[in-house]
Amino acid sequence: MSESPDRTRIRERLTALGIELPTLGAPRYAYEATTRWGELLFVSGQISRTGSGEILRGRLGEDATVEEGVRAARTAALNLLSRVEEAIGLERARVLKLNAWAASAPDFVDQPTVVDGASGLLIEVLGDAGRHARTALPTQVLPQGALVELDATVAILPAAGSR
Repeated sequence: MSESPDRTRIRERLTALGIELPTLGAPRYAYEATTRWGELLFVSGQISRTGSGEILRGRLGEDATVEEGVRAARTAALNLLSRVEEAIGLERARVLKLNAWAASAPDFVDQPTVVDGASGLLIEVLGDAGRHARTALPTQVLPQGALVELDATVAILPAAGSR
């Protein structure tokens, strides 16, 4: 069975960007990594954990810079893409809404710049299907001390050839 043109295009984009999606295990707690309802996929919170298991930690404006936050947001977005690939395949994904939380000191107000790291990556990988509505919020602390956490609502596009 050959790959669909959309799947090939996304794989080529990932290769061109030098991106390899991490392999993620099952959630550690009592929830699902993704849940499907009709033609919607809900992706549970993905923290800034690298493929090697290192958690990018800190608080923006305290012990983490904007640049470190952008890297953490991109890392969390890679995890989110990995969950989507595992659930439905990236070629069937249209990101509708991205929710983002950034661990921040009380006076830090540049969360949108940090979260642009995630938004930019989604658009780089998925093209127009990665464009989304978004919320970027500060929080005092995130699970396991992570710097960034993301969740998303994704529309499931018809499989190639089933339109």
